[in-house]
Amino acid sequence: MISIAFFVLALTIYSLIVFKTKDIIHPIGIGIIFWFFSASLSTIDVFYDPQLQSELSFETLAAIFLAGLFFTLPFLFSKKIDKTIFSYQRFDFNFFYRLVFNFIVLLTLITFLMRFGSMLTHPPLLSGAGSDLKSLVPNAPPLLNFIDVSMPYIALTALFELKYSYRLRRGRRILLIFFVIFTIVAALIYKASRGEFLVFMMGAIYILLIPRKISLGFKQLMLVMLPMALLLYIGALRISETSRASTQFGEGVANSIFSQIYTYVAMNFQNLNLLVNSSFEPTYIWGGLKFLLKPFFGAYYDSNAMGFSDYEVSFFNAKTFIYYFYNDLGLAGVMIYSFIIGLLLQVIYNKMVCNVKYCLLQACFMKAVVFMLFGNYFFGEFVLIIPYGIILFLLLLIPKVELRKTEVKLISNYSDKN
Repeated sequence: MISIAFFVLALTIYSLIVFKTKDIIHPIGIGIIFWFFSASLSTIDVFYDPQLQSELSFETLAAIFLAGLFFTLPFLFSKKIDKTIFSYQRFDFNFFYRLVFNFIVLLTLITFLMRFGSMLTHPPLLSGAGSDLKSLVPNAPPLLNFIDVSMPYIALTALFELKYSYRLRRGRRILLIFFVIFTIVAALIYKASRGEFLVFMMGAIYILLIPRKISLGFKQLMLVMLPMALLLYIGALRISETSRASTQFGEGVANSIFSQIYTYVAMNFQNLNLLVNSSFEPTYIWGGLKFLLKPFFGAYYDSNAMGFSDYEVSFFNAKTFIYYFYNDLGLAGVMIYSFIIGLLLQVIYNKMVCNVKYCLLQACFMKAVVFMLFGNYFFGEFVLIIPYGIILFLLLLIPKVELRKTEVKLISNYSDKN
């Protein structure tokens, strides 16, 4: 019954958001669908392994519900989007913007060569290391690691320029396409980083779909399914067939794939359940404001002097985005921080309704929106804030250009043919 309740709740709230905004990919709507659907899957007790899992307590269920509710409340302030705006707004990617962008791209290339220069012909993914794949990936150089993690976000900026530049020379187009391809190859083959690939994949899908009046067709389905299939394949390479993540439902390829999906969803809620049912000491601000405090109190975090209660089921160490909010302030922390995240997304969305360039900033948050069940990718760590700051700075450098009606018609006809 609880599983059905979460499922119905997800569809109900999502329908209300779509009805108000006329946008079926509103970020808050997408977020609540994935959040409550994940909770629904995680409360089907017939799937439980009694050695690792137990029924979620009432307070855990309350935390999940309140997180979803307060995350969605800001949609009440949402503006309706008129998607024709995407047909006539273009942007002047001027000299100063290109100078800054090219400098950042150069830094990413230097960082990549410093990190993988000795492995160019034998990248980690092709090593056959399986579950030990990550151990072959060298660490990024100090300080330059901030540029390294920004690569997929910069690639999204390149994609945005390809789509919305007022004037784009052939050489510039080739450079941007090269960097997008390079980022994907680097993330999957060299870094073996599903996380970085997800940042780009989710953001790119959003940038490509947001201008459209979406109907469920073959192209739209392939746009989502092919990257997801690639992601599952990369994940399968990293996980042994005998791993606990692959054996929840027995042996066989189908059971192994579903086991991996299920365990990486359900065990996160089990970790939350362990925290909620424990007699933990509240950490007040140290969890929710970690991104702000850790640069100044790094030693305290490294030694866990503030007393975080890090519960894990077996080796499943991922935690939902509300885990440390609850560790800080209990249900109050869940409600406050979830509302702040929803409000942040809604403010960006309302800016995008008037100015298309903010769809890039929204796209940068799509991985965080979809994977709230895995952790706080909004502002969980200081390193996450850097890419958002870089993208916002770049956006402030590009002025808007309103196209004439004849130019809009040409673009519209070109889009229809493609």
